Amino acid sequence: MSYIILFLCGILSALPYVIEYTFFLPYFALAPLFIVASTKKSAYRHGLSFSMGYYLVVFHWFLYLYPLDFAGIDKGGSIAVIAIAWFGLSLLQAVGTAFVPVLYRFLTKSNHRLFAPFVAASLWCIFEWAQNLFWFGVPWARIAVTQHKILPIVQSASIFGALGVGFLIVLISAFLASAYLNYKDGKRIRCDVIVCISIFLINFAFGLIHMNVKTESDNTITATAVQGNIMSSDKWADDSVGTSLEIYSSLTEEAVTKNGSSLVVWPETVLICDLNFSSSLINEICKLSKRLNCYIALGSFYSDESGSRNSVYLFSPDGELNETVYNKRRLVPFGEFLPMADFLYALVPELKEINMLDNPLTVGEAPNVFKTEIGNLGALVCFDSIYEYLTYDSVRAGAEMIILSTNDSWYKDSAAVRQHNGHAVLRSIESGRYTVRAANTGISTIITDKGKIIAQLDPLTTGHISEKVEFHSQKTVYSVTGNLIVVLSFAYVAFLSCFTAIKRYNNKKTVA
Repeated sequence: MSYIILFLCGILSALPYVIEYTFFLPYFALAPLFIVASTKKSAYRHGLSFSMGYYLVVFHWFLYLYPLDFAGIDKGGSIAVIAIAWFGLSLLQAVGTAFVPVLYRFLTKSNHRLFAPFVAASLWCIFEWAQNLFWFGVPWARIAVTQHKILPIVQSASIFGALGVGFLIVLISAFLASAYLNYKDGKRIRCDVIVCISIFLINFAFGLIHMNVKTESDNTITATAVQGNIMSSDKWADDSVGTSLEIYSSLTEEAVTKNGSSLVVWPETVLICDLNFSSSLINEICKLSKRLNCYIALGSFYSDESGSRNSVYLFSPDGELNETVYNKRRLVPFGEFLPMADFLYALVPELKEINMLDNPLTVGEAPNVFKTEIGNLGALVCFDSIYEYLTYDSVRAGAEMIILSTNDSWYKDSAAVRQHNGHAVLRSIESGRYTVRAANTGISTIITDKGKIIAQLDPLTTGHISEKVEFHSQKTVYSVTGNLIVVLSFAYVAFLSCFTAIKRYNNKKTVA
């Protein structure tokens, strides 16, 4: 029964990824995980039950990929690939997260209960951070994303990052678990509950204050995100380059004429060609940017002797192509490259039919900030935006605003597009930068440095959004310190591990 309860708690903890205003659920639904870890020996199996419930909900949007005909897979193969992707990625994430209750039990079993909530929060923080390290540790399911609609709660990301917000959520949950475990001690229960409420209110109050502190602007312009609403099945058609250019040129002219935009952002790979080898396309876009007197940032491919890259180009109002090209730094497993190819082809022969994997892409290696007369533009491409360190790398390299080109057309109008945009909200707060996010089919958004969405174009619609945006050179605490919360969590866990080991050694020595 306890396994079923924890599986359901995992589902409830992840529900805000689907229903955004159920943000309060993780604070309560995480608590049983630490209660069970404190009272049951099979902590790993219980952790696995919770984690599978959690990740299966988060990644349920894989079902919206059906059918995979745009990737050259028939309906039967689509079912097999999607099922393996959904359950496989959920399991890969779960087997790591399930170690949190195991280590929590080890570190708290023989120590004072006062340590327990901080152990839980530190371990969760470390395991979320570790997802940055490996291709299979996709940090899509960061617990902080469940809070992105409630801006006062996530403003502390400007100091500690999204991992710090997650730390606070788990800390509150663990104190609730502590209150339950100390049900016989009324004084201790009151103390735990007061601490929970205090942490939440202090964080919320800081958020309200931070949101109302005006950051000095270096420059203000009107920016536009264009959404052509071209689905994946159409985007990769033989005549798509000409069609896409016509659609986006028309929408851009309409937006600039109406709003006087100085910067227009097009989505990821809006032109599916090696743009650096297409002088005719470059000339057309140069003429467009000069005629409209605006910067145009767009996604396309860049190829050289080292491989092909998923890139962002910038065209200037003077009709020139900026010499800087940004190349995507985190590629999508199974979409842009195939990890462990030989093994996976043997396991799932249908993967050989995915035509997108015929020519795996090359990883970008640097922030490559665009230096312009209006300010310095840091770029991200799609998957980049879920890796927090890429944004603060761009800020440290001089980025004063973020342009984000993405393609979420694979997910149609599922929760995935809103989850992905939630990461962009967190990146804006962490970096203290406005973000202009252009998506092929949505959601396209313009986000302030405090994470407020001031313009949005819904999924599966064609159009453009424009708004005043600011360039900021001032760095947030998080942009300077990075994931300091992870370092502190490691230090705390390491200290407590040594303390526990020494204590157990002395106990054995005393008994002997």
